[in-house]
Amino acid sequence: MSTPSPTGSYTGSYTAGALAYHELKNLILLGDVPIGLRLREERIAERLGVSRTPVREALLRLHAERFLDRHPEGGFRVLNPSVQTMRDLYEIRRALELFALRRTAGSRGHDRDALEQLRDEWRGIDTDSAALDPEFVLLDEDFHGRLAESAGNQQLADELRQLSERIRPVRTHDFITPGRIASTIEQHLAILDAVIARRNAKAAQLLDAHIQQSQGVVEVAVARMLERMLSIGERDVSW
Repeated sequence: MSTPSPTGSYTGSYTAGALAYHELKNLILLGDVPIGLRLREERIAERLGVSRTPVREALLRLHAERFLDRHPEGGFRVLNPSVQTMRDLYEIRRALELFALRRTAGSRGHDRDALEQLRDEWRGIDTDSAALDPEFVLLDEDFHGRLAESAGNQQLADELRQLSERIRPVRTHDFITPGRIASTIEQHLAILDAVIARRNAKAAQLLDAHIQQSQGVVEVAVARMLERMLSIGERDVSW
């Protein structure tokens, strides 16, 4: 897993398009891109020190991932996340995940082998090298998807993965918040221990608290981002 910093400092072998994507995404997450303004390829290219082609690739990728939407005059603008929509999506997420966790109560339980493999993987994550990493959201999505999948309902797991893609732009903020990756790993392992031990009520309690804590962190971070974006929009038209 790559470990970029939230300030856009990347190392390793990245294509120009990947570099532009990571740099621009970090600027968006930090609230350094004015909201509502049409993003101009030539100006972004100048800021990032690349040509327009990788910028175009980055914009298309960020649009596909719902960080951007189409501007009425053409091109793209930063997507303005709705607080109510965010809360609604989190509510659906909680309902799906808790249902998946509880549906095997009293039966043969979850797929123990799959859960033990998942636990081994999460025990092996180096928290020191992932203190702040927006890409960690993908690993987190994988955890929650596989946890739901282990309950034996593939359709439910697929619905959860689709929902995770919709909520990803705001959930990414969770992992550029200091301390959140380490606490997420700790909470995931506690959830897995409870599920594997077939302590379903305890597992559901831990999972519910985990999701609600994430929502609280994300709401604060997104509000801060929007405030900064609106402030920048009033004084910076260089985009």
